[in-house]
Amino acid sequence: MDGLKQNPEENSHAAVAVMLRPVENDLEIFLVKRAEVPGDPWSGDMAFPGGKKVVHDRTLLETVTREVWEETKIRLIGREVLGYLRPINSWVKEEMKVQPVIYRFDEKPDYILNYELTKAVWVPLKELEKTRQDAKVKGWETQIFKYNDDVVWGLTYRMIERILEILKS
Repeated sequence: MDGLKQNPEENSHAAVAVMLRPVENDLEIFLVKRAEVPGDPWSGDMAFPGGKKVVHDRTLLETVTREVWEETKIRLIGREVLGYLRPINSWVKEEMKVQPVIYRFDEKPDYILNYELTKAVWVPLKELEKTRQDAKVKGWETQIFKYNDDVVWGLTYRMIERILEILKS
């Protein structure tokens, strides 16, 4: 995919796995729904799996590999990394910079969700793009994607928008 960076920005605070799977004339992305947790700004949000870098993570690839394994039991080791999007800062926690790592999957891997997640779904990008709309989410006036009853907004929305821009270029 042209437009992707070849190296992560290691000064990012977190990393997420953008898992892409080619399907008939489209790509699917893997999204998870975060559990409802009081005080968590991302509580109940649709997101890419991943999380914060911790002191023993030497690289962001270690971070995303560890986090995705902890959350879904999906192994990223040995998977093809297509590249990296530019890191994105959170609106909710402006100091939080998140590095998206783009992975290619040819099949749907088995997964087991941990307590941090309540749902996982493979979403066709073309179908998702058609659902773009304005909405108010958690006090923010913003654009969203709506997939079935789930709202994709914020960081995840902005990451998907970048992917769609790259695919069109």
